Amino acid sequence: MKLNEDDLYRTSTQFRQWSFTAEQLAAQRAKTNLQATERVKLNVARQRAQRVQAAELDSTSGNSGIDGSGANTPNAVTSDKEVDCLTVTEEMTFVEEFCERTMALGAHCKFSDNVIATCVQFLRRFYLYNSPMTYHAQNISRTAMFLAGKSESEHQSLDHFATNISSEKTKVTPEQILAPEYLIVQALRFNFDVKHPFRALKGGVLDMMSIANGKYEGPNHSIHKTAADLSTAIHQLPRKTGGLAAKATSQQLADRIMRESYSPAAQTLKKTAALTDVYFLYTPSQIWLAALLLADEPLVLFYLSVKMPSTSPVYEKVIVALRECALILSSHRSHQKLHLPADEQARMDAEHRAEVKRLIKKLKLCQDPDKLDLVKLNQAQKRDAVQGSDLDVHKAKRRKMDRENFQKDSDTFWGPELPTYGAKPA
Repeated sequence: MKLNEDDLYRTSTQFRQWSFTAEQLAAQRAKTNLQATERVKLNVARQRAQRVQAAELDSTSGNSGIDGSGANTPNAVTSDKEVDCLTVTEEMTFVEEFCERTMALGAHCKFSDNVIATCVQFLRRFYLYNSPMTYHAQNISRTAMFLAGKSESEHQSLDHFATNISSEKTKVTPEQILAPEYLIVQALRFNFDVKHPFRALKGGVLDMMSIANGKYEGPNHSIHKTAADLSTAIHQLPRKTGGLAAKATSQQLADRIMRESYSPAAQTLKKTAALTDVYFLYTPSQIWLAALLLADEPLVLFYLSVKMPSTSPVYEKVIVALRECALILSSHRSHQKLHLPADEQARMDAEHRAEVKRLIKKLKLCQDPDKLDLVKLNQAQKRDAVQGSDLDVHKAKRRKMDRENFQKDSDTFWGPELPTYGAKPA
């Protein structure tokens, strides 16, 4: 049995567990948002009631009721307003903003494009089943980057990474990075392999160059039967869909493929593709072909006619899928900016920053109060941990008795430990 790339991809966890239809994605995000909204409102109401009760006790004992623990900073518990939770659209805008910030963080830490793209997919997978209202993206993104570095074999030591991402205003500790690690790993279902379209794009472009040079030896379903005929045909491709055929020199064709087609497609994959849902909706092959379709449609259509017969019903399905994927990519803000004048880009960026600022302010008033301090939560979940790192006395005594009983049973069965050479027997 001969396996092709599509067969291999369908055995991957990315296809089996992280591929969806647009309707399934929308339904899952709505479900996640609803569950988080209900949980946040319930936890806020409970903590507000506890706060009122504590204030009443303080007033009877002569205290002011102000504990100095962030009372001046408005949050969901200290505010007297009704909790206004994020919508699904607002959550996606917030997550996307932190995906972009994570890209900048990865560049600052000198990680490769693969690590950065993997980290972004970790974030998007995590927030498919978790809400930013439950776990703030700033806490999750740093740990996701640390995990992505390990997953892509570009591991940085914990202390070095913590120091690298710290600033004068924000000191990041190793404990803060490790605290949500298991949460993320669980949300990812222990799937760390992310298949990206970068290498496939390079392979496809090399294939096109072999056609241009008359050295193509792969499958050929086009009307041009020989490698020489294919080379002649690709040299005559129009620059735009529906345009007139143009006779290009070998150097002009090479520049077209490498500079005018490959470079913008690679940039689209590097940023835009990672920030959209295409990883959830399409295969890596479809993604890179869609990115190249945006840069040079005649070239991609010619390439597809070589790889599969145009009379096949699969051919039309592939073309439809590529156009749908390309539409998602071209509709994203990062791609639209490339085709706008500088003043329009500045206006678009200003509107986006204003929206993000509004969402950050809104999130402060609808953040789950039970999940604010992930370090304390992590410590509380560790074995025998109660309120930080204090050991439960009863559990400690029980563990000691279990060890002693085990040692007695062992001595009874095997006999006492033999003395070392030169030591006096007990």
